[in-house]
Amino acid sequence: MVARIVCCLIGFLIVAVGTASADDKRILDVLLKKGIIDRSEYEQILKEAREADVPFKGPVARETYKDETPTVSTEEAQPGGKKPPVGSYADLERVPGGIENLRKNEYRNVFTTLDSLLKHSERISVGLVALKTQYNADSTDRKPGAAVDPATGLAGTIPTRDENGFRIRAAEFYVTGRLTPWSTYYTEVDFARQGEVALNSMYMDFYAKDIPYLNGIHPYVSQIRVGQFRQPFGIEQGTSQGLLDFVNRAYYTDLAIGGVETRVGDPTLNPFGKSNSTGFLQQLDVGIQLMHKAPQLPMEPEIQWAVVNGAGRNFNDNNADKDLTGRLILTPTEGMKLYVAGYTGTAFFNQTPGYAAVLPNNADVKKTRQGVMYTYIPPSLDDRVKLQAEYIEGNDAGFRRRTWYQYVLFRPFSWLPGFEPAYRYEEFTVDTNRPNSTLYRHTIGFNYYLHTNVKFTLNYEFKADQNQNSTPLSGSGDINANNKNFFTTQIQFRY
Repeated sequence: MVARIVCCLIGFLIVAVGTASADDKRILDVLLKKGIIDRSEYEQILKEAREADVPFKGPVARETYKDETPTVSTEEAQPGGKKPPVGSYADLERVPGGIENLRKNEYRNVFTTLDSLLKHSERISVGLVALKTQYNADSTDRKPGAAVDPATGLAGTIPTRDENGFRIRAAEFYVTGRLTPWSTYYTEVDFARQGEVALNSMYMDFYAKDIPYLNGIHPYVSQIRVGQFRQPFGIEQGTSQGLLDFVNRAYYTDLAIGGVETRVGDPTLNPFGKSNSTGFLQQLDVGIQLMHKAPQLPMEPEIQWAVVNGAGRNFNDNNADKDLTGRLILTPTEGMKLYVAGYTGTAFFNQTPGYAAVLPNNADVKKTRQGVMYTYIPPSLDDRVKLQAEYIEGNDAGFRRRTWYQYVLFRPFSWLPGFEPAYRYEEFTVDTNRPNSTLYRHTIGFNYYLHTNVKFTLNYEFKADQNQNSTPLSGSGDINANNKNFFTTQIQFRY
């Protein structure tokens, strides 16, 4: 009962009053003396109370770019300022306790109420990355075959033969918190995978500006990350499940070994033979990452780079070499982020049964990736339009691939702010040395934000895959599961 009364008083101090009066300060003094709060928390509450009384002078922060872990966060809309678009990253940052709100300013100024201090909730916070339920339908005539659906140990059978149905696309939960004044942790688990409960991310972040004797190197070394995390390379590949603008990710980070029919002699989209790795770029890997910033220079350059195993999510390394990946991020103009990315490493090749040998079996394969990307939200259009594109090339021991996409989102009606039409055009060339090996995809649809944390999405995919009708294991392009026009609706919750 006493804790509730004190919590109300402190809440009134911070939220309603804005400045610390003499009586309010005496309450804090008592809490400090009783050991309920420590000196740093005492000073932080006073600082926040003082800052609450400072009039807002700058423009309201716009939507940030959807990297999985933003390092420079936007400011919340202040009273009297322009409200960010519903469902945008800036809007998500305004939700108390949400992961975007926690990451704002590196977990600072979010655990300053007495209630959170008493419960030590700064140590642990649980949330929902994405809960996605879909209804999918093929627009082509896909007749059931004679094969029996494969069984799994968790969710019965995998329905490979149905033309349509409901799916749980994602059920990802996170646990996060502040370990010390200079470190945080983050763990993410997906319960929706058939046959397994998958650990997506598990890492610790260390902030140089808060570490004694190392704060002098900030911002040139601003953050160190250790664990399993999203590789610093592409935009779509590095985007959290709950922040995607379309139902399906871009081909370059979403095609698995069985997703596209291959030609005789192709070492497949997944030459290193890992069933849970993507064919072109892993989303997640294990290693160490460093982030550097130079905000005083033109275009505010930022470098993110990592040394990783290169074997994918939840796999130990399968060779003696480590992989290096990184990207340079520039801000050429307000509202734009420009990325230049590179990757080099070693993969392990396993020959796929039934295919001609084109590489030595069980051999290390040198691989490289390079790309340029951008995201642009024009300020002159009142944050109602978003443009994004990526161009990436790759080389695996002479086996070359190329992919690119461009998409646009816009909110045409001020009286319907949650309605967001979307269009994406995409190409993925499976082998640049072979003719007729390109996959084409148009995705058209819309997002509708029912609430900051609730989004409905409708997508229709028009596909035209040249890479079909040519393998010894399949006699018809109809067997190519990827060569189907695809209709899907999805409801997503994130908090």
